[in-house]
Amino acid sequence: MTATIQALKKVTLSIIDEGAGSKPVSFSFIHGIAGSGLCPFEQVLQDKEEGARVSCTVADSEAHDFFGHLFLPLHQALGLQIIPKALHLKVEIASVIDADNREVVQSIAKASSGCGGSCGCGCS
Repeated sequence: MTATIQALKKVTLSIIDEGAGSKPVSFSFIHGIAGSGLCPFEQVLQDKEEGARVSCTVADSEAHDFFGHLFLPLHQALGLQIIPKALHLKVEIASVIDADNREVVQSIAKASSGCGGSCGCGCS
């Protein structure tokens, strides 16, 4: 049986920014650890299986809310210096596995502390 994305699963995605014509990047996170609940991006992925593909277009003005606590790490993984007017992402779910306890605790700590406010994203 193929694993589906559920709370506290470690999810690895292969993401292509179609607008930049970039190569796929790998992005991993623990699903459902933010204190504010699932962000819209996680809601899109909820219950999807390994191998599933989704596309999403997100305006720059909506990106922070759409990606929630995943905004900064995703921004870094994509290598974006500046968020374009719209992100056109193709996402493939590469793997869904059980996260170990240490990974969960580390992810919760990162999600709750923000980036310290130095990025100007308002997450401090």
